[in-house]
Amino acid sequence: MTVDSPELLQTGWQDRSIREAFRSGAKALSDAGVSNPALDAAVLLGFAAGIKPDYVLAEGDQPIGTDELHRYGCFISLRCERMPVSRIIGYREFYSLPFKVTGDVLTPRPETETLVQTAVDYLRESGEGGRVLDIGTGSGAIAVTLATLIPHSRTIALDISPSALAVASKNANANRVESRVYLCCSDMADAIFAPRRFDLVVSNPPYIPASVFESLPAEVRNGDPELALIAGPTGTEFYGPIARIAMETLKPNGAVMVEIGQGQDGEVSRILDCAGFCAVRAIPDLGGIMRVVTGRKPGV
Repeated sequence: MTVDSPELLQTGWQDRSIREAFRSGAKALSDAGVSNPALDAAVLLGFAAGIKPDYVLAEGDQPIGTDELHRYGCFISLRCERMPVSRIIGYREFYSLPFKVTGDVLTPRPETETLVQTAVDYLRESGEGGRVLDIGTGSGAIAVTLATLIPHSRTIALDISPSALAVASKNANANRVESRVYLCCSDMADAIFAPRRFDLVVSNPPYIPASVFESLPAEVRNGDPELALIAGPTGTEFYGPIARIAMETLKPNGAVMVEIGQGQDGEVSRILDCAGFCAVRAIPDLGGIMRVVTGRKPGV
């Protein structure tokens, strides 16, 4: 099945119902070996027809128009070719907030919600004003979500990619926090910030070893930029520079929090220890995998 001639547009499908279109799309995805075919079909059909995915079956007896069916067929074709749903429809929900996504940014993932929740808990419990540095902001998911949940916070969101920052800017505006998220285009090695400025430094850096890239699911390889995925031979290359920047720019008792890959908690904890951080600990995600490492800068 190709984008130019999706199976759903073959003779006889033009007058089918929403339910029948849903079933056909789900079967096509299942036959192609796509995970969660029913969920993906519901999301894609809802987007094509302008209805919420939850209502697809509720509206099942209603006919689907030719234009909507054509869009849906093209979406199903793209998904069968392993393009991620978020790339097809152009957005992804993260922490119940909508985020525009393109091929220039890493698609926000549920695992990163652990980092955000840890940061939110810290800012709320510490009573700090909330000056935050987000290193490698990408789509702006972390910076925008923190600005939304911590109303008095101010975040500098750093990224080396102008294209990624353009997406982050749209997301900040869409979520109405553009006045409190300041975008900065720079390599983190070249960025210059005043010492002892921030209460919190957060980052979800690239952490996949280069050697495993080809073994990643096609959805990841086809949907996310390599720049946002691949770190280097070990996968932990970015944590040393992040730790050094955090130690220089954090206020005394400020915190650094980074997302990590599976099995990297020991090495990243060691990196933060060697950089001078105290109270270093790893935090698991909902699946029990260590997903965040955090540390405190010693007080004066």
